[in-house]
Amino acid sequence: MKDNIKRTKERVKQTGEVFTPTELVQKMLDELDYDWENHDHSKTWLDPTCGNGQFLVELARRGVKAKNIYGVDIMEDNVKETRRRLLEIYPNEKEWIERNIVQGDALTFDYEGYWDD
Repeated sequence: MKDNIKRTKERVKQTGEVFTPTELVQKMLDELDYDWENHDHSKTWLDPTCGNGQFLVELARRGVKAKNIYGVDIMEDNVKETRRRLLEIYPNEKEWIERNIVQGDALTFDYEGYWDD
């Protein structure tokens, strides 16, 4: 399996995990009315069900800064995989990635209070 993460039919049934193919993520982001070449570097991006980080990794590849990428996922292994994938792009941003990519339930997570400084 991709990235050595075992995704069994039972796990998919229990968690409802669906992983968006890279090509579809790229197409969806391309459809946004957003200038990726001259984008606002202060804009933040959140994926409340980040899975293995497909959207977040593509944002990183498009030049979004590590400190502006946030993700939450209920599965610990998904959080670890997302962090690992982002660290491949941002090898010197471990502090931001560990802070901003967290394990939690997207429905009950304290989005307002968690990242407040």
